[in-house]
Amino acid sequence: MEEFEPVLVRNVRHSDLERLCKSVKTYAGCYVLKDPSAEAEASGLDAHCWFPSRDDSVLFQLQWSAPGHD
Repeated sequence: MEEFEPVLVRNVRHSDLERLCKSVKTYAGCYVLKDPSAEAEASGLDAHCWFPSRDDSVLFQLQWSAPGHD
């Protein structure tokens, strides 16, 4: 398995964590939640997500950034 840079989803609201989890699992990925380092006013968490292939990574990014999924 090649090693890819993680997909970073910034400022995930607590109410969206379940949706994030389902989206990551759809593409057989994993994630780590961290406190935002740069934004003191951020109300959510940063999700660092890894996927088994670049295609899965791109598909996740497209799904997560689709209108209505903010």
